[in-house]
Amino acid sequence: MPRRAFTLIELLVVIAIIAVLIGVLLPALGSARRTAKSTTCLATSRSIAQGFAAYNADHKDRVIPSYNMTGLDTTEPLDGWGPILDRDGYMQGARTTNKGPFVCPDTLDVEGVATGQTGADPNNTKGWMDWPFVRTGSANVPVTVPERGFERILRVSYWINALNPIGGSTQVEQNYHYTGSVGYGPGSNGLILEQVRTHFFQRPDQLIATADGVYAGRHRDNKIGTPNSRIGYRHPGLGGGSVNASFADGHAANIDALAFPRGLGPANDPAVVWAENTGGNPTLYANPEKALPHP
Repeated sequence: MPRRAFTLIELLVVIAIIAVLIGVLLPALGSARRTAKSTTCLATSRSIAQGFAAYNADHKDRVIPSYNMTGLDTTEPLDGWGPILDRDGYMQGARTTNKGPFVCPDTLDVEGVATGQTGADPNNTKGWMDWPFVRTGSANVPVTVPERGFERILRVSYWINALNPIGGSTQVEQNYHYTGSVGYGPGSNGLILEQVRTHFFQRPDQLIATADGVYAGRHRDNKIGTPNSRIGYRHPGLGGGSVNASFADGHAANIDALAFPRGLGPANDPAVVWAENTGGNPTLYANPEKALPHP
C-alpha cells in the first residue's frame, strides 16, 4: 500500500492557518498582559493608601510628609514618603524598577527627573526616582541618611499630591493638598509648612493621594503633553492613557487622562479647574470649595 503524506500545498495551508491564529492571538495576549500589569499597579496603589492610613492613625491623624525640610535649605538630603514608610516598618521598599511596593509594573526604566524636571519627554513621567536624595545644582543625587535612620536608597515611581514649594520663597498654604514638604519656610506669608491633619479633608474618598508618576507638586502641569508634568499615564484609557491613583480614604481607582484634575496656575482657567475638582470628581484639594475661586 502506498504511504499517505502531506502535500506541499497542505503544509503551506497549515502554516498559513497557524500564522493567522498567531496574528489574532498576539494582540489579545498583549492586551491581557497590559491589563494584568495595570491590575497589579492598582493593587500596589491600594497598598500605599493603606500604608498611609496606618501612618496617619499612629501619628494622631497627621499625614505623612512628601518629605521633610529644614527652613529653605535645599542642600540637605530630602527623605521622602517611601523611605519614611520603609524606615518605620509600614512597607518594605526596594531599589529595583520592577519590584517593591513603590513601583508600578509598567514603570519605564528611565530616571524621570535626572535634570531636576521631567521636561517634554513623556517617557520621563513614566519613569522612576530614587529616594532619599540631595539636590546638586539641577540634579537629584540619591543618598542615604543614616543619622535619620534612612540606611538605603529606594526606587519610587508614584507622584504624591503635595504642596511642594522647594526652590524659592513662596506663599505657604496649610492643609491645601493631601500632604506637603513639611518644615519648608518661612514662606512669603511668614508661615512654615506643617503636617496636614486628616480632619481638613472634606471628601477623603475623592482626594487623590498618589498617582502614576514621579516626585511631587506641579499640579497645574499634569495633562498629557504638558512640559514638566509629573504625572505618568502608564495605562490604556481615554485621552491617551490613564493613571492608577490612591485616595485619602484608603481605596484606589483608575482615572482616565481626560478626568484627571489640574490645579490652579497661570495658564489654567479657574472655572475649568473648579469643574475638574468638584461635582463628585477626583480632586487635588483637601477642601476644593475653600481653595478654589467660585466661577
